[in-house]
Amino acid sequence: MQASKLSITVVIPAYNAANTIVRAIQSCMAQTLQPLEIIVIDDGSKDNTLDIVKQLSPNIIIISLEGNKGPSAARNAGWDLAKGDIVSFLDSDDEWHPQKLEIIAGLFESNQSAVFIGHPYTLQANQTPYSVQPPLQSKSWLSILLRNPFQTSCISVRKNIPYRFDNNYRYCEDHELAVRIAHDKRCYYINYPLTILGRPQLSEGGASANLWKMRKGQLSIYAGITRYSIIYAVFLPALWLYSLSKHIIQWIRLKVF
Repeated sequence: MQASKLSITVVIPAYNAANTIVRAIQSCMAQTLQPLEIIVIDDGSKDNTLDIVKQLSPNIIIISLEGNKGPSAARNAGWDLAKGDIVSFLDSDDEWHPQKLEIIAGLFESNQSAVFIGHPYTLQANQTPYSVQPPLQSKSWLSILLRNPFQTSCISVRKNIPYRFDNNYRYCEDHELAVRIAHDKRCYYINYPLTILGRPQLSEGGASANLWKMRKGQLSIYAGITRYSIIYAVFLPALWLYSLSKHIIQWIRLKVF
């Protein structure tokens, strides 16, 4: 793979992340393409997250928010400050494959129209070397609306696009952003698992552990599609029924298995 001329800013929101933040930041420092900068947003942590980050490297940019503003506001604070051509988001309990930024930068450079690229995650350590750039797969707005293929630690965007996370969302904020961007632009997907999650999506302790709050987030996303056209209101009952059906199935699986 050829070296890219594009620079990347890494944005890491952190809230009481003392037990995991070191692993996340070290995975950024171990990249084959070094980030232009790493921005950590301390979102009102009550533990020693901030002290740990300061000890790791004096070059890490730290933003401290007053109180707990939520993941959307924290990521937006880093996004606004970023100096890189590309912004890649990483949650404080996740980590990246060493070639993550090299692959992402190359894809953005060779595809000038791309503004949003995501990929899958894995729960296992992944050090598989990649020698070929993966093909970009375009995701339609409808497919993203029905099923979010993106997890926040798996998405990268061009810095200067006129979008931000919606600060009103503490759940499903990645899905809501992707839906908005996909309606106007193309969202792309590559089938390389370049993120290793610190915990399963529905495990106890993560934001996704609260199924009902997540479901309300998705229902709110569906309600919001009327901003594009009032005609979409016709489809809202079916979308809400679809979302609630998924919620019931997930709840049963968690209780039974």
